[in-house]
Amino acid sequence: MKKIIHSRHFIITFLCSLALLTACTGQVKTKEASNYNAELGIRYLQKGRLKLAHEKLTKALEENPDSAKSNHYFALLQQKLGDNKKAAAYFQKAIKLDPKNSELRNNYGSFLCKLDKPQLAVQQFLIAVKDPLYETPEFAYNNAGVCMRKANNHAQAERYFRLALKKKASFPPALLEMAQLYYDKRNYAKAQAFMLRYESVGKSSPKALQLCNIINQKMHDPDKANRCKATLLRLFPESKEAQQLNESL
Repeated sequence: MKKIIHSRHFIITFLCSLALLTACTGQVKTKEASNYNAELGIRYLQKGRLKLAHEKLTKALEENPDSAKSNHYFALLQQKLGDNKKAAAYFQKAIKLDPKNSELRNNYGSFLCKLDKPQLAVQQFLIAVKDPLYETPEFAYNNAGVCMRKANNHAQAERYFRLALKKKASFPPALLEMAQLYYDKRNYAKAQAFMLRYESVGKSSPKALQLCNIINQKMHDPDKANRCKATLLRLFPESKEAQQLNESL
């Protein structure tokens, strides 16, 4: 009789363990599927294929609502789609799930800056740079500078741009921002110096070529100014900077 009881106990224990194992395996597979769909959604988002990004990220969230990655990139998608209320909700959920994610903090800060909330934005950028494992703190410092410039706090903007350059002396966005900042101050010699540093490491862009043109006009270097203007009109004829130039001719 005891053997029969022990056998039944063993069978029940085995079946319970099997059920738990099956459930755990199912959960793992669901999370793997969620991660796969999230990765697809991120790639589509980066390529600007927003409909497919929405489809894959929605699927990823259905499979795992507590994925910080899926919530993060779904927030970025909603931001692109112009639904700021929904974007804010998903950013906040992502931060709750993964508060030490510096890339997430940086992106949330950029979102807040676009909503004209500079102080809250800078708080997020500074949280990001405090992480010793954050590989690109120059991006967060530069974003903080851009946000402070937008708020007309030029002293703080310069401070953050310099901190970005302290982290990476050849960081093109900060070099370009410093050139713009000194041009606005009418310190054209320093503006030109930063512009030259930018040209040695940065890519041609409408903003950079327009700034190159006007700085060199002020520095009485018409040949360089005209080269920048010609390159702007040739490479970016549809840009707003080229249109502004055409209107001034």
